[in-house]
Order: sequence, then structure tokens, then C-alpha cells
Amino acid sequence: MSGEDLELKRIQMRKLRQLMQGVQEGEQLKRVEKDPMERLKPFLGDRAEEVLNAALEQYPEQARGIIKKLVELAEKGALQGKIDGGTLFQLFRRLGMRVRLETEVLFYKEGEYKRLSEMLK
Repeated sequence: MSGEDLELKRIQMRKLRQLMQGVQEGEQLKRVEKDPMERLKPFLGDRAEEVLNAALEQYPEQARGIIKKLVELAEKGALQGKIDGGTLFQLFRRLGMRVRLETEVLFYKEGEYKRLSEMLK
């Protein structure tokens, strides 16, 4: 190999190393910038996501702060098990946030479920 070939190989290797570092840094940024709600989802149980979405709609700033704190606690291991919707609902209530959830009453009649509004018609 001549001197020019070696120099060309060094330049190629340097460029490849720079590209690899860029990819690694991009992956690290993606992990850091992951949405707090997405980071909290593995710790959510029955209907908890529904309660969080309602809280975000009704009290956006306060709910984001609570979500960040819950993520911190969950990632530290301070939360035991999954958080269910009822527990989250109570938490928001105790913090003075009256989160309204969409509810419906269903009746079982003749082998099928019917809404109360349909029964009253």
C-alpha cells in the first residue's frame, strides 16, 4: 500500500468514527427527551391512562407537573406495583383537582347491554 492509500484509509476511518458518535449521541438524546407520559405508561394500571388524559385536558399545567413527579418516583422505585385509575383519581382529588370523567350507566337486558339513555327513550 502506498502512503496515499494509507492516508485515504485514515480519513475514511475518522469519518466513520464521527458518524458512529453522531448516531450514539442521537440515541441518547431520544432516551432523554422521551415524553414523561410515555415513560409513565409501564407503571399505569387499570383505567389510569384515562384519568391522566382527562386531567391533562382539564388541568394541563398541573397535570404535567404531577406526571413528572410520578415518573421520578416510579423510576426511583418508590412506587409499589402499578397505579390504577382509582388511586390516581383520589390523588388528583386530594390535590384539589376535581377531574371529571365521562361515565355511562349500562343495563343488561335480554342478553345485551343497553345504555340508560336508550332505556329512557
